[in-house]
Amino acid sequence: MEFLDKLVIPQSAHHMVLLKYLLVLTFILFISYFSVLFGSTALSLYFNRKARKTNNKTFSRFSKDLIDLVTFNKSIAFGLGFIPLLSSAFCYSQLLHQTQLKVAEFILISLVFYLFGVVLIYVYKYSFHLKDIFGYLEGKNILSTNENDLILEEAARYKTNSEHLLRKSGRYGLIFFIVAVYLFLGAVNLASDVDSWKDANSLFGILFSLRTIIAFTQFIFASLAITSGYFLYIYFRPNSDKKISDEAYSNYSKKFLLTTGLIATLVLPLVIVAGVLLKPVVSLSFGVFGLTVILLFIVLLLANFFYFMIKENEVKYSSSLLYVLVLFFVFAIIKDQLAFDTSTKDQFAVLADNFNKYEKKERELLGGVVEVKINGADIYNGRCIACHAFDHRVVGPPYNSVLPKYEGKEDELIKFILNPVKKNPDYPAMPNQGLKPNEAKAVAEWLLQTYKSGK
Repeated sequence: MEFLDKLVIPQSAHHMVLLKYLLVLTFILFISYFSVLFGSTALSLYFNRKARKTNNKTFSRFSKDLIDLVTFNKSIAFGLGFIPLLSSAFCYSQLLHQTQLKVAEFILISLVFYLFGVVLIYVYKYSFHLKDIFGYLEGKNILSTNENDLILEEAARYKTNSEHLLRKSGRYGLIFFIVAVYLFLGAVNLASDVDSWKDANSLFGILFSLRTIIAFTQFIFASLAITSGYFLYIYFRPNSDKKISDEAYSNYSKKFLLTTGLIATLVLPLVIVAGVLLKPVVSLSFGVFGLTVILLFIVLLLANFFYFMIKENEVKYSSSLLYVLVLFFVFAIIKDQLAFDTSTKDQFAVLADNFNKYEKKERELLGGVVEVKINGADIYNGRCIACHAFDHRVVGPPYNSVLPKYEGKEDELIKFILNPVKKNPDYPAMPNQGLKPNEAKAVAEWLLQTYKSGK
């Protein structure tokens, strides 16, 4: 996708830092939302299948509630899914410019799969509701005999079609989601693996990378945990406006979600540690290890929340649980992006240097404006000569008597020039000349060089 390279604009080091912050923000929005969407879809399909096999209304209701949980507003899927994915693709195209990596392209491909998946999941949701509506009509006598028979036949036929569409759309929607998240995680891991940039820039390399498999496994269990926490928060938190009146259904859904959340949080530490051990050595730092420890502590806290709610059979920590789950995603994303930042320092240094060359070239093109080298002699003749000479006193002391103590200590001389203080009672205090740091550096270098050559 060469159009991405054409959209890239050389960035300064400051702007690249801002792009990294933007990348962290987009990941927090996208991965947190997509985890709930993915987990709810997977669990809804699981219970829908169980409902078809057992004809259990509790399973059917649970399946419908799970999918309704995350498909209440189409704009959410656009704002928290499409936009962050597109934004991350352009961030990577800027940050990995000239590396020939296809990270941004892989993310855009995952974006296409994500969009198809969202469309199919909304079809799945509406098919679910239509099936129930036609099933309801099928069991009612609402008109005279002849008309009623005709409507019942129509309702039965549409119910069958809705059930068929329900199975197909849900199944393929989940498959599209799996491909989308797998490609996305593979691309993100490829970006941090500097050692494999030359060899792993292929779809095959991403799909069969052990790091991608571990990252995908972590995503699966994290999505189950946050889906369980989100459902518990929506339906079981104190003062919830969606409290479940059916006690049997309430007890079953609560027990299943608490158990699922506990199992997921017990598995997550193993996956997190495996992910860190598999990271390239060049991407590791004390910060990455520190965030990993914090992450493991958060997972331990989550497991305790789930365990105590199972033990007490009361969902009174649902609000705190959801907040800690969000915190888990925030620290997990910061940890991975810190690893990316650590492993690509050389790449960012190259981009910063390219920006300086680009900036200089643009200045030359815009009227021949070039960077003027600061001349220490000119500053001396314009500012210092009125009060100082090298070999005799004027207003201030001669330089030949002052500069010896600054030999090899240029930084101290620069500090004095920028912020002069009275040192010798035989001379008046030197006024601040209002020089900029680069001007002070230039005149300090010139003074020391002139003094050294005149010895």
